[in-house]
Amino acid sequence: MKLTLLCVGKLRSAPLREVCADYLARLQRYVPAEVKEVKAADGMAPEQARAVESERLLKAIEPGDRVLVLDERGAQLSSRELAELMNKHELGNVKRAVFVLGGAYGMSDAIRGKGKLLALSRLTLPHELCRALFLEQLYRARTIMKGEPYHHQ
Repeated sequence: MKLTLLCVGKLRSAPLREVCADYLARLQRYVPAEVKEVKAADGMAPEQARAVESERLLKAIEPGDRVLVLDERGAQLSSRELAELMNKHELGNVKRAVFVLGGAYGMSDAIRGKGKLLALSRLTLPHELCRALFLEQLYRARTIMKGEPYHHQ
């Protein structure tokens, strides 16, 4: 199974790019993984940007993908629960698990309806920071699945 973090826009912050690159490299030691970016709809009104970016996200999702959407309305999982969820998805015939992270204005209901909703927090977080946080959590989940000592209870 391949893990894909599907995101809107490029990271503008050099420190966040470094953090993301580090956790992606760590994650790739366990599983094929990538970050795939769709172009942000800069300069548009929020509603229009949300619609355009959501359409771009939808086009990047392939038939047969297992889609999990990062959204503030989603279920909040512990790191162990995320590891269990990932393990469960690997037991099926899933070729690619796609975690979708929207842009600054969120995503349309069409994206939310594509898969299970997961929330990093009930707090509103910058989408660029969410990318770094979620890559770390994917890495943490893999170490939990392998029984490695990175995660502490």
